[in-house]
Amino acid sequence: MIIIIFIWGLAEATWFFIIPDVILSLYALRTKRFKYVVYANIVAVSGAMLGGIIIFIWSSLHSESVETMMLSIPAVHDYMIEHVHSSMSDNTFTALITGPLFGVPYKLFASAAPEHTGILLFLVFTIPARLLRFLSVSVIAYVLSHYVFKTLFMRMKIIIWFVVWLIVYIIYFNIHSPI
Repeated sequence: MIIIIFIWGLAEATWFFIIPDVILSLYALRTKRFKYVVYANIVAVSGAMLGGIIIFIWSSLHSESVETMMLSIPAVHDYMIEHVHSSMSDNTFTALITGPLFGVPYKLFASAAPEHTGILLFLVFTIPARLLRFLSVSVIAYVLSHYVFKTLFMRMKIIIWFVVWLIVYIIYFNIHSPI
C-alpha cells in the first residue's frame, strides 16, 4: 500500500483530482501502529514533492501548456488559477502553506511558483504545506478508528470512511462545478 500512497501523492500533485488524504485516512484506519501512519504521510509528501518538481519545471518551460492541462482537470477553473496567482503575488509562502488547506489544488501553486520563487524554496514549503493537511486527516482517522470506534468491525469503519469521502467530494464538486 505504501507504493500506492507514493504514486497517489505524485499523481495528485500533477493531474489526479482525488487528494492523497483519501488513501492516507484508509491506511490510518487499518494500520495498528501510529508510526507507520507517519511514515505513510512522509511517503505521500515525497510523491507530492516529485509531482511538484515535475509541474514546477514544466511550468517554467511552458506555462501556457501547464495551465491548459490544469484546466482539463475536473473542478479546476480559471478563477482558481487567478486566485493562486493573486495570493502568490501577495505573499508567496503564505499562499503555498495555506492555499491547499482551503480546497485549492496544490498543483496550481506548483504551476504558478516559477513566477514567484525558486524551486528549492518551493520544495521547502511543500513539506509543511502537504504534511500539515495529510497528517491532520490521518491523525483524525487513526484516533477515530483505534480509540473512538475501536469496537466497530473494520468493514463498518471502511463503509463509514467511504461515505464520509463520498460526501466530501459531492460537496466539493458541487461548490466547484462549472455550472
